[in-house]
Amino acid sequence: MQVRRTAGVDVYERIKSDILTLYRIPGSEIKINDIAEDMGISRSPVRDALMRLSDEGLVDIVPQRGCWVSLIDLERVDEERFLRHSLEKSVLSYFIDYAKESDISRLFYFVSLQKEALRDGDGNVFFTYDDQMHQSIFESARKARIWQIIARETGHYRRMRILSFDQPGVLDKNIEQHLHLIDALSKKDLAEALKIEGEHIFKLNFEANEIIKDNPKYFKKVTDEAE
Repeated sequence: MQVRRTAGVDVYERIKSDILTLYRIPGSEIKINDIAEDMGISRSPVRDALMRLSDEGLVDIVPQRGCWVSLIDLERVDEERFLRHSLEKSVLSYFIDYAKESDISRLFYFVSLQKEALRDGDGNVFFTYDDQMHQSIFESARKARIWQIIARETGHYRRMRILSFDQPGVLDKNIEQHLHLIDALSKKDLAEALKIEGEHIFKLNFEANEIIKDNPKYFKKVTDEAE
């Protein structure tokens, strides 16, 4: 039983990472037999992992037909962005109350790693350090479990952000906003930190049209009923 549980966790984390980094592109088929053979495990933990990912909205399972990586749903992107914004802006005041100088230094460290990833042209590594910087804010604010909720529930928003990294100037702007946010937090200027956080989260609005234009097959079409 322990072996199967571990296999289930491993395959879940691997498939989810592949989806969130766009290694598995939206709309692509996921074949249970191929994953089981590649990882040297039975089909059962693969099915369990896919059911879990289906609950998170990252895969679509059609009985007797197969499983596919879900297309990015723009309505869900908006909901997930609202979730992240609502939680993150609430956490900033806790960070200001609890953070030590070493916590500020840790944020700067992750930005320095982002700069290295930008120089190397590695968008996925850049995104990983972006996440780790924000996660560090939650951890320093003693709200680490809240970040886990965000990580679990914002797969569509996260994939949209990955796609935004291909837009001109986005990565440089990301670093610039991070530095301004850290500066505001170090000065305990909550009003300025909240302003920057809002700009950081909602800048995706201005990039959305170009992202969709460049990657139309990755997005769920709006139904006539929704229109």
